[in-house]
Amino acid sequence: MGKATIIKVDGTKQEMDHRPTLEESQKIVGGYIELVRCSKGKTLVVNEEGLLHHLPMNPEAMKYYPYSLIVGNVILLEGWQSPG
Repeated sequence: MGKATIIKVDGTKQEMDHRPTLEESQKIVGGYIELVRCSKGKTLVVNEEGLLHHLPMNPEAMKYYPYSLIVGNVILLEGWQSPG
């Protein structure tokens, strides 16, 4: 079983006791979602249009994917099997 953690822009983290649904994910990130594959077994769920909406940078989330600017609240999925 995997782990899901909300990482807010202020650096706080909140563990979830389940894998979030699409609707939950959209509510947490504040819009359409995009999956950003990080290291093996880790994926960030981010707001697909976060840069367009000028969401604040999320430095804590960027520790998992330093190759791009990560903005807004995100969900870190660890150990879940990816669909498809």
